[in-house]
Amino acid sequence: MLDPFIIMSAPNGARRQKVDHPNIPITPDEMALCAEQIIDNGASILHLHVRDNEGGHSLDVERYRASIKAIKNAVGENIIIQTTTESVGIYSRKQQMHMVKSLRPEAVSIALRELCP
Repeated sequence: MLDPFIIMSAPNGARRQKVDHPNIPITPDEMALCAEQIIDNGASILHLHVRDNEGGHSLDVERYRASIKAIKNAVGENIIIQTTTESVGIYSRKQQMHMVKSLRPEAVSIALRELCP
């Protein structure tokens, strides 16, 4: 018998765009479809990045809410959604923590090197 394990999928990251890979999930609807696919392949956690109107990395709380809502509408509670505070060199510690405190995600990845230099 195998020991249980957890699979986390990080399907889009902060930097890659459609020009890098045409199937990278960017929009809330694309992320919802991706969530269905990763669940079908055994993942139980989705590491989520959201994008601005130009496709760049964003920590916008409303964009996170829109993606989380689309994902939960598609798959219900069958996946844990982990957000990120990744700064990508454009967000301050204050902006990173504002996102976490405002959104209150069920899980979040935090780069200590960005918050505690």
